[in-house]
Amino acid sequence: MVETDLYFGLSKPGGGIVTGQEWDNFKNDEVCRVFKEGNTIIDATGGWLDPKIGKTVTEPSRIVIYLHKNNAKISGQIDSLRELYKTKFHQQSVLRIDKKIKVSF
Repeated sequence: MVETDLYFGLSKPGGGIVTGQEWDNFKNDEVCRVFKEGNTIIDATGGWLDPKIGKTVTEPSRIVIYLHKNNAKISGQIDSLRELYKTKFHQQSVLRIDKKIKVSF
């Protein structure tokens, strides 16, 4: 199996953040549609070097963890989810990490 971790920054360019309601709507309408079998969401604070301004940016974030069997269809759906979030909330990126794992339920 594969563990995919997605890191969604909540800061909006020009100020403000993705509100709790906006996040909940995105989660319920989009994340849960792609990750039908379930997922885990962790509140976090992230930091990254913004190449546009040359400074480290710290922002509230959400990490979505999804366990799945790897295939091209789900990989494409995950990337589409990332692109949708970037477009909807004007983000530079949504970090994706894929790890091969062994699980037992």
